[in-house]
Amino acid sequence: MNHYSVIKATLEAKLKELMQRAADIEARLSSPGSADWEENATESEDDEVLSSVGSMTKNEIQEIKLALNRIENGHYGKCTSCGEPIAKARLEDLPYATRCVRCA
Repeated sequence: MNHYSVIKATLEAKLKELMQRAADIEARLSSPGSADWEENATESEDDEVLSSVGSMTKNEIQEIKLALNRIENGHYGKCTSCGEPIAKARLEDLPYATRCVRCA
């Protein structure tokens, strides 16, 4: 297995996890609220937090899908700004990085 195959498997596993998290968040946000106004206020605050987490999750899902696409197209690991290779350590830390450390 080459280095990108390992990263691809990691990205696919993370994507599956995030897709499940997004579905769970969507289900919680869609559930009916309480009739109690105090509990409703707390639920509203919780919904705002969930919505924010859901938005971040959707952004990360998009980044992972783009990284998987770059792997498939042979463009993975190249900085989109300068065209130089992205350091292996950076890709291991942030597998959907599109820029090298210098250009980030």
